[in-house]
Amino acid sequence: MSPLKLSLILLTVSLSVLPRAEAKPFRAMVTRTTFTTGPQHLELGLRYQGFFGGDGLNSPGYSQLTPGVRFGIVERLELNLHLDLMLIHQRNAGQFAVYVGDLPIGLQFTFLNTPVFSLGVYGRLTIPVGTSLFQRLAVELQDRIPPSLSDGTWDAEGTLIAEVRPSQDFTLMANVGYLFHGVRQRGGAGAFDVPDAILYNFAATLNVGQRVLLGVELAGRSYFDQVITPAWTNNQHQLEVIPHARFEVVPNFVLEAALGIGLTRDLGEIYRVRLLLGFTYEFDILGRRRG
Repeated sequence: MSPLKLSLILLTVSLSVLPRAEAKPFRAMVTRTTFTTGPQHLELGLRYQGFFGGDGLNSPGYSQLTPGVRFGIVERLELNLHLDLMLIHQRNAGQFAVYVGDLPIGLQFTFLNTPVFSLGVYGRLTIPVGTSLFQRLAVELQDRIPPSLSDGTWDAEGTLIAEVRPSQDFTLMANVGYLFHGVRQRGGAGAFDVPDAILYNFAATLNVGQRVLLGVELAGRSYFDQVITPAWTNNQHQLEVIPHARFEVVPNFVLEAALGIGLTRDLGEIYRVRLLLGFTYEFDILGRRRG
């Protein structure tokens, strides 16, 4: 038997005896689910977002890298902590810069949970920890960062989460929330109060076997003013469709990929396509095995 065949056999046997995950991949990419990380479980994650097309992202280009953790405090109560890193590519100047953006801290509580229907709430406070670095950018660069990314303002969110499970493998999710956006300090150019917005996300996901989740989402925001930044003056209603896939490579380690496509002119001017890539890894901090 060749060394390659022997290695493949040993790998297959090793994966088969690993403890199976307690739950199949269950998260959508943008829409929040009522399922939370298990008690005393820590989930580490990293997500990249790249934005392509759109008049305002040709020069400069923006992308965002977000490491984060989720911690299950008790059953159905979860703490979220993320740190946004903005990547800015000024193509005309041939410069590439990375700056610390915002620090979103959130709590989610599922107050109703049945086999077929559940309800939860999510609250988030976003702290602009990188404000001083952000303000070193030229004003025209600041103004082109949409409010949905790290823009150096104090923000908050309150969202209601609903979930329906017609079958064991098929799930429908819905989020409706209020987004509070703070004031951008723009140096000598004067402050700008970013308008608040209504968030609405809908998702349908299907588990294919124990390790694959496929889904599609509609993610929308409607701001209370058509001027959402000094650079984006007619971009009030934003809607995109996001097909996605998540794959559990080994128990608790999940890879994820999605492609957001702008459906409205308001969003298409900012970006036409959004690429999302990432992973999550969940483990019990007390060292207990999941079975």
